[in-house]
Amino acid sequence: MQLQDYFRILIKRGWVILLALVIGAGLGFGISKVQTPEYRSTIYLNVWPGRLDWGLQQTVKGLMRNYAGIIRSRDMAVRVSQELELDLTPDDIAANMTVSPIESDFLIRIDVDSEEPGIARDIAQTSAELFVEDISAYMLNQDKTDRVEISIRDYALPGTLHKPKLKINVLAGAIFGAILGLLVVFLLEWLQADVIRSTDDLEEQAGMAVLGVIPAEAAPARSVKGRLARARQ
Repeated sequence: MQLQDYFRILIKRGWVILLALVIGAGLGFGISKVQTPEYRSTIYLNVWPGRLDWGLQQTVKGLMRNYAGIIRSRDMAVRVSQELELDLTPDDIAANMTVSPIESDFLIRIDVDSEEPGIARDIAQTSAELFVEDISAYMLNQDKTDRVEISIRDYALPGTLHKPKLKINVLAGAIFGAILGLLVVFLLEWLQADVIRSTDDLEEQAGMAVLGVIPAEAAPARSVKGRLARARQ
């Protein structure tokens, strides 16, 4: 197919693509509205080695992964649940918490998701505080030069909307719909590939030149004979 053929197809069946795009965007919007909103609260912990020593820094980076596991452990979730007197089970708390060590910046990031912004904040803040207390108490028995200091960088704020992402869902739905519509258009064209629409198609199918074309406006022969008979009368 030549480039002009693609333009012809898009002009002829472009409404199919547009309709599929609108339907896809509408589905993305509808799904976003049906989903239960989920909010995320984030808090950061500073992790400082007791001295600026390369070896100790590497040790601290290794410890950060272990620290992340402790914060997200079921034991910590039980303590948080008891501290806040939540109706959530420890497993629910742990499942809605993500702890990520950022070794390059000596930070630990704690993300907590919840259907209530305040609950997400309280869980994140309490988890951070309990962990800082545990590490601070443990480091009292360590040599000052080997200690690791843990502190809260900023207090957690009420969770912000994390899911659903309305704009992203609508855009994704529109893109998916447009792609699907485009596939449908080319499927229809493929099914009609044997239909002869122009002299070029006829020459390509027959393998010979077209010398003449009967105009589509030409009247049927019997209609002409009928008019001549009425004229004679």
